[in-house]
Amino acid sequence: MRFLPAIPPAARRAFLYDLGGAVLFGLFAGMVLPFLSVTARRLGATPLQVSLLTAGPAIGLLFAAWWSAIIAGRNPVPFVVWPSVVARGLFLLAPLVSGPHAFVALVIAFHLVHGTILPAYTAAIRSVFPREHRGRLLGLVRVGLSLASILAALVAGSALQRFGYPAVFPVAAVFGIASALVFGRIHLPGQPRSNERPSVHEAWRVALADSRFRALLVTTSVFGFGGWMMAPAVPLLLVDELGATNSQVGVLSAVMSACSVLSFFVWGRFIDRHSGLAAIRIVFAVGILTPLLFYLAPSTWYALLPFATDGFVIAAMDLAWMAAVMELAPADRVSQYTGAYASLLGVRGVVAPLLAGVVAEAMGPRPVFLIAASLIATAALVGWLAPRDQAR
Repeated sequence: MRFLPAIPPAARRAFLYDLGGAVLFGLFAGMVLPFLSVTARRLGATPLQVSLLTAGPAIGLLFAAWWSAIIAGRNPVPFVVWPSVVARGLFLLAPLVSGPHAFVALVIAFHLVHGTILPAYTAAIRSVFPREHRGRLLGLVRVGLSLASILAALVAGSALQRFGYPAVFPVAAVFGIASALVFGRIHLPGQPRSNERPSVHEAWRVALADSRFRALLVTTSVFGFGGWMMAPAVPLLLVDELGATNSQVGVLSAVMSACSVLSFFVWGRFIDRHSGLAAIRIVFAVGILTPLLFYLAPSTWYALLPFATDGFVIAAMDLAWMAAVMELAPADRVSQYTGAYASLLGVRGVVAPLLAGVVAEAMGPRPVFLIAASLIATAALVGWLAPRDQAR
């Protein structure tokens, strides 16, 4: 553990449990998440169903503000653990699922439950990780997750070719459940717990009263809408136009995860030295590369380039938005701020893929990337003009 900064023993223990849980979750995620849309498409899912499936992660986030009100004043760790156990355990049922409708329903149910953990996770991390080292610690946790995902995706690609998802996904579920139980070993520092529970309306009101937080919501919503539009277009491009195999999808996912590893190292340190808001402005500018490279992709292996840039950008944004929320929110309002942010993330995560599915069904997947590029470019322009002034 010599690579860790000097932090209190309680924070060190919490980091090790978070890291252990992240590695196990990385094994689950690498074996399952990169292959969901491709598997659904091969089962006969329509482009609109693929869009619904890729919107799945956002569906649970729609209720994040409600969950943030529930966990206010309570220990957030159990609100991470038990929804994670239930959601990841659903993939134990994979051998019973055969058609596209049942498969899409299973994935949607997973995301619906799993999306509720975000406000609780952010509140827990805010409590145990020191502010001056939080970016680096979060980055190291994500590095462990990404490295595990690389290994799992490479193995799962070949395993899915040979055994199919009914055999692979239940094994992944075991890793996912174990991940949640390891995270549950985290003990938060003693804090007085309040019996008062703010309403959902109150949680929104408190968060939106902050002008800097409103600016963050506006710019990230425009940027995120473009990113979410690409979600269904990527598997449609890979399967329908480029003819990618499961093994190739595994390699592409591994490259994306490898770039995420590098990104987590870079951005964790950058955020500690500067801020999450400063990181977001740079991410906006770099994000334009991904949709343009996907639009130009002539072959599966050329798609390595946009997968690499996407891994770099997604990892950076994963750290930056969470750091920005924890920077802006008062200590006792982190879950409410996170709930408001995640709820809007859920809205764009549902609407954008469905819109992309309509466009892809009518015109093919490539025009979707041009629309996404225009939205990300708009966010970059607004982000460089507005948030910098807000930050001052």
